[in-house]
Amino acid sequence: MLWRKFKEEILQLSRTQRIFILCAIVCSFCITADYGIVRPVSNSIFLTQHGTDLFPYAWLAIVPLNFLLVELYNRFLNRLGVQRMFITIVLFSAFVNTFCAIFMTKIPFLAFFFYVWKEIYVMLLFQQLWSVIHSTIQMGQAKFLYGLIFAFGGVGGIVGSILPSFFAVSMGSPNLLFASIPLFTALTFGFIYLLRYSSFTQEKNEQKPIRNFWQGIRVIRNSKYLLFILIIVVLMQIATTMIYYQFNTMLESTIPAQDLRTEYCGRIMGMVNIMTVIFQVFGSFLLVHFFGLKRSHLLLPLILCFNALGSLVIPSFAMISVAFITIKAFDFSLFGVLKEMLYIPLKQEEKFQAKSIIDVFAYRSAKAVASALILLLQSLGFVQLIDCMSWGSLFLLIVWAFVVYKMFQLKEETPEIQKSAIS
Repeated sequence: MLWRKFKEEILQLSRTQRIFILCAIVCSFCITADYGIVRPVSNSIFLTQHGTDLFPYAWLAIVPLNFLLVELYNRFLNRLGVQRMFITIVLFSAFVNTFCAIFMTKIPFLAFFFYVWKEIYVMLLFQQLWSVIHSTIQMGQAKFLYGLIFAFGGVGGIVGSILPSFFAVSMGSPNLLFASIPLFTALTFGFIYLLRYSSFTQEKNEQKPIRNFWQGIRVIRNSKYLLFILIIVVLMQIATTMIYYQFNTMLESTIPAQDLRTEYCGRIMGMVNIMTVIFQVFGSFLLVHFFGLKRSHLLLPLILCFNALGSLVIPSFAMISVAFITIKAFDFSLFGVLKEMLYIPLKQEEKFQAKSIIDVFAYRSAKAVASALILLLQSLGFVQLIDCMSWGSLFLLIVWAFVVYKMFQLKEETPEIQKSAIS
């Protein structure tokens, strides 16, 4: 029944729409495949060069670099256009990845920089990809197409994670980064054809464009709907970062060898991506189909509360690994699909530029808030820091559920564009 419904939806699409979806799938696959390689590599080398204690400082360093890149992105997007901006980001990312692959183990600072850099450039690529998708796909189509695009992204993550999972010891962790070059090449061609078959045009924006970071902030501040999305994204990422810190603390003490750590991280991310694909193929469609957007958004934090409780009851490396896999799989799949659906009715400048502040700057800078909390707990002399992280995650997830409830409660009071988004 479900497969027949899905097949009917695909057959209803025109040839142009099918090519567009195919290009979106290629782009999503390439971005996540690259991330499946660079994340375990950067994480393992960072632990070797600097240790777990410097993670909070790296997350704090994300804020100024994030601010700089988002500011440059908003300033030059209208001048360069979407296509040239995307190609510029891809070329610069390829250069940084190659340079770090050669010199990262010789210059310790590069391990720190690359860890921070990889947190941002992937989000910039995804931000542009999804902004084009939002400008072409309607809400009715999004209920099944978004899950499909995210699912193939998950497959890309699985394919990418094969390299660090099984070849880190034989090839050496830094050398795995050279795999970014063919992936970036395919991504560039995929995005060019994506734009060609999309309904997006640069002239479509009739409003005065957002040209800098602070204009984007004002747009978000003046929209209760965007503020709620911002708060939800920040809460999710702070909770995720706390569990990530727990995971890395135990990883450093349990697996001391760099390349073995890379392989373990690669396999963990492989499991994350397998769960992500399952959730994206079945979970996102079923959630929206049977529960609707509102109930689906409420279910996510409530389900993740059990994840945090498991870490409190059984605070072992295996349980922390399971907790990390679960929350990252939800982040990459169900949360991602449901969050992206909230953007569909927004104006184009909100989709491309105000959205970039939420999904790039706020998404990554939320780690700085988690860093401040971790450093505060350390300065106050808390010995059982891992238990504190679990309690903190549980509290944030409860707050997240409350914020979602309040957002949908405003349905009758919001403007028409927001009503269509949250109904």
